[in-house]
Amino acid sequence: MKDNNVNATKIYKPEILICPICGNNLKYCYTISNKTVQFSSGKTIRIKNLGYKCPRCNDDVFFSQTANKLAFKGYTYSAKTVCIIDYEKIVNKKGREAICDFLANKNIEISDRNVDIIYKRFKEIIERNHDEIIKEAFSNMMNKYNEIRICLDLITVNEKSYVIMYDFFTGNIIGLWRFNGVEDEALKDTLAKYIENNDDISTIFSVRGYVSKFVPIIKSMISKKTKVYAFLKF
Repeated sequence: MKDNNVNATKIYKPEILICPICGNNLKYCYTISNKTVQFSSGKTIRIKNLGYKCPRCNDDVFFSQTANKLAFKGYTYSAKTVCIIDYEKIVNKKGREAICDFLANKNIEISDRNVDIIYKRFKEIIERNHDEIIKEAFSNMMNKYNEIRICLDLITVNEKSYVIMYDFFTGNIIGLWRFNGVEDEALKDTLAKYIENNDDISTIFSVRGYVSKFVPIIKSMISKKTKVYAFLKF
């Protein structure tokens, strides 16, 4: 996509700039990703995600969780746009051409082939065994960092609520669920399974508290040791 089609450029650095291993200040090393993303608003925005490293440990590269959650890895469509494709497929029973037309009305350019590819990938993720993936991710974090850090994103498409759990350190999606609204008991039960009174979870990044009922739900479950931070304002 040409730059003259880009509405704006947003640059993000890691939300936490302290090494989780030694406590040293992280330093910029290189840009993790620099891509244009089509959003459900119809805007196309260039997202630059800056990578930082610890000069002492010189191990992992840390990056912005806000930038990471805006679009799934490898996608040039926002996470919400991907959820809209699922919603139109599952709830409104639309075919790929009808979805293309629907998105075109939102000024989102997408081919019917890409609709199929994106939905297939989304379906693979949402149908995975999240228990095993989350258990393994939590174990890996504890082994390496002696703590668990996750991100929980909530995306609302009409009456449906999509909850996405990310591994803070890798940026990988480790959980993806579709619920009937933010107050769906299944949503609460699912989150409770992984975060309720889990003292190993040190940090959760999530949506901004004053615009969502989601954060109070999270805070009602977590250990007193767990800190909740809001994603940076987009």
